[in-house]
Amino acid sequence: MSDQQKMRKRLSKLTLIFAIKRVILDVIDLSKYIYYRFFNRRSDKKSKIVFVVSFPRSGTHALGSLLANEDVGFHYYGEFFIFNAWNSQVGKINRYYPFFALRFFTEFRAQRKKWQYLRFEKTSLDAARTLRAISKLPGVHVIKIFPQHFSDPLLHSLIAEFKPHIIFLRRNHLDRFVSHKKANATGNWHTSATSAVEIDLNPTEFDRFIKNYSKFYEDTLRFAVAQGCSILDLEFKDLHNPEKVRQMQQFAQFDGFKDWEELIVAPTTRKQDSSSKVQDDFLATTGKSYADFEFKRIEP
Repeated sequence: MSDQQKMRKRLSKLTLIFAIKRVILDVIDLSKYIYYRFFNRRSDKKSKIVFVVSFPRSGTHALGSLLANEDVGFHYYGEFFIFNAWNSQVGKINRYYPFFALRFFTEFRAQRKKWQYLRFEKTSLDAARTLRAISKLPGVHVIKIFPQHFSDPLLHSLIAEFKPHIIFLRRNHLDRFVSHKKANATGNWHTSATSAVEIDLNPTEFDRFIKNYSKFYEDTLRFAVAQGCSILDLEFKDLHNPEKVRQMQQFAQFDGFKDWEELIVAPTTRKQDSSSKVQDDFLATTGKSYADFEFKRIEP
C-alpha cells in the first residue's frame, strides 16, 4: 500500500470517528435545545451579525485575520454558508437548531469531495433559521458572503430580516482576475506562491467577469441601503492602512468595547503573488491602464 493510500485510509478512519463523536454530541445537545427552546427563551446576551460581502481573491482571507479573535468576542466564520469553513460556534448552534452540527459536518465533507455553488440551499438546512440561532449566541458573528453562496432572492431576504452590519470589500478587477485565474490553474487558493504561474487572459471572459461582479455589488449595496443596514465600503489597500483597519474593527464591534490593544491592525496572511508581469503584459496588449480596472465605489 502506497503512502498516499495509507493517508487516505487514515483520513477516512478519522472522519468516521469524528462523525460518530458528532452524533453522540448532537444527541447530548438535545437536552440543551429543549432547555433553551422551552425554559430559557429570554436572552440578555449581546449578539451582532456582520456580513462581509465580497468576491473571490479580493483579500477576505486577510480581512478575516483582522476580525478573528474569540478572546474578545469576534467569531469569524469564513465561507460558512458554502460549507468551506468549520467554526467553534457550530456545536453551539445545536442549542437552537437540533442536529445542526452533524448536518453541517456531513455537507462540509461532501463539499470537500465535490465543490458545488448554492450548496446550502440544496440541503435540509435553512439559512434564516441558522442565522436566528447564531443571533442568540453572544458575540460578533462575522460571515463571508460571495456571489453564488446564496441566490440573490435568498440573500436579499436574509438582509431584510436580520439587517446585518455589512462590510463591502473591493479590489482592482485586473488584479483579482489574475489572482483568480492563477488559483484555478494551480488549485492552490491560500499560502501558495504564484508569481511564476503563467496564464492567458481572455478579454471577453474578463469583461464578463467585471460585469457580473459589479452587478452583484451594486444590486446588493442598493438593497442593503434600502433596508437600513449599516454599511462600510472598503478597498483592498485599506487592509494595509492601520487607521482603516481600526475603523473596520470599530464598525464590527459593539459600542463601548475597550480592549482594542487585543486586536491586530496588520493582516497576518502572506502575499502569494509578488509579480505584476501578467497584468503588465495585458495592459500593454490592450492599451489600457491599471486605473481603468479599478473596482470603484458607487453611491447608492
